[in-house]
Formats: sequence, structure tokens, C-alpha cells
Amino acid sequence: MQTIKIVSILGLVAILSACVTTTDSRFTKKASPEKAVDNYVMLGISYLRQGDYSMARKKIERALMIDPNSAPAHNAMALYWQDRGEGELANKEYLIALDLDGDYSPANYHYGRFLMVLGQTQACDYLRKASRDIHYTGRKAAFEDLGLCLFSQRDFKPAIAAYEKAWQMEGSSLIAAMNLTAIYVEQKRFDLAQRWFSRLESGIQKSQQEHSAMSLWLGIEIARASKDRNAEANYAFKLKKSFPESDEYQRYKSLR
Repeated sequence: MQTIKIVSILGLVAILSACVTTTDSRFTKKASPEKAVDNYVMLGISYLRQGDYSMARKKIERALMIDPNSAPAHNAMALYWQDRGEGELANKEYLIALDLDGDYSPANYHYGRFLMVLGQTQACDYLRKASRDIHYTGRKAAFEDLGLCLFSQRDFKPAIAAYEKAWQMEGSSLIAAMNLTAIYVEQKRFDLAQRWFSRLESGIQKSQQEHSAMSLWLGIEIARASKDRNAEANYAFKLKKSFPESDEYQRYKSLR
């Protein structure tokens, strides 16, 4: 059986934090040590998002100089090393952050994602812990990635539960809708697949986005299962037009 790809947003710094300015004069004047650390970490993350690695490292190192035991600062340094392709250094910094504060959700989340890319089974444990923090602003993303992690281990029932929770938290979670569709298509539970695909299409239309190659392929699979030739032809035409070189279109051609 062809395993359906499950999608996730795995870009490193795109979801790190809300936008902040890269001017630090207002952060460093008369700031308490705790506030100064927070502000330098924010600046470091901001520079990291912009690809200014030199300034990012300087700001994060400044935070660590003020407080060597800051879990947020060590987490930021881990993100820096991870983005620079230094896996061992990133792993070391994540472990320091979590040793300092095992309940620090950003470190649990990012370390879980880091381990998931490496194919480590314990990745789900860290993502699960982050997802349980009701005050964590990245909680929806934690549930989405937890679903991906569990699915990759073929643990379907909790994967479905994680994606459903992500959907409940924010009904426009296209990642959750697409991945639930993919799971049910793979299980050949096409009634449930159709339900989630309808939600996916509604979300795509509402957000004024376009179908991906994956979502069009799912539409084809569902249409073939229901013997809806018109729908199949419609999705296939869009797939050929927009993604002629995609794996999904090549797979479709092999079925003809």
C-alpha cells in the first residue's frame, strides 16, 4: 500500500515568536536583569528569523551572560545552532534548557520537533508535554506536530485525537484537516475522509489559499472511491496544471 504523506510546517524560525523590532536601545536602558534577558532573547529570535546569524548569536549570548541559567536563552541558542546545521550543539542546548526548566513549553516543543526530524521515538513525549500547557501560545502547532509524530510511528488513534484537538482549538487548521483526510484515506474510511476533505476545502476557500499537490491528490482518491468521475477529472486537471512535476501527478498518471 502506498503510504500517504502527512504534512507539517517544519520551518524552524517562521513560528518562533511574534514579530519584534530589531532595535535594542529601549530594551537595555534601565531594564531589570530578568527583563533584559527576555528582551535579548526576543532580539536574538528576531535576528534569527531574518537570517542575521551574527547579530542573533550576539544577542542570545548577551542574554546568557546576564543569566547563564535562563532556559529561554538556552532554548534560543539551541534554535540558533539547529538553524546553522549544528545538531550536536543544538541538542546540548535543548537539554540544558530542559534541565533548568523541564516545564518550559517552547523548549519541549522545539526539542520534540528536532528529535522528530531525526526519527527519534521520544520526540512525541516532548511534543505531548508542550501540547498539555494550556497557556502555551504555540499549543495548536504542538498538537499538529504531535499528530505527525504519532502517525509516523503508526499510532493512529492518538494521532487522530491530536489532530482533532488542533482543529477544535482553531477551526481553520488546514494542517489538521488535511492530515485527518490523509489518515482516513489510507485506512480506506472514505466517509470520514470526505467529511474532513470538505472541511479542508472550505478552509482553503475561506483563507483564499490554493490547493496543494497533496490536497488535490486526496480529492482524486476520494472521488475514485465514490466513483465520481467528474470530481476526479476536475482534481486531476488542477493537479496537472499546477503541479505537473509533482510526485502526486506522477502517481496519478500511473493509475491511468
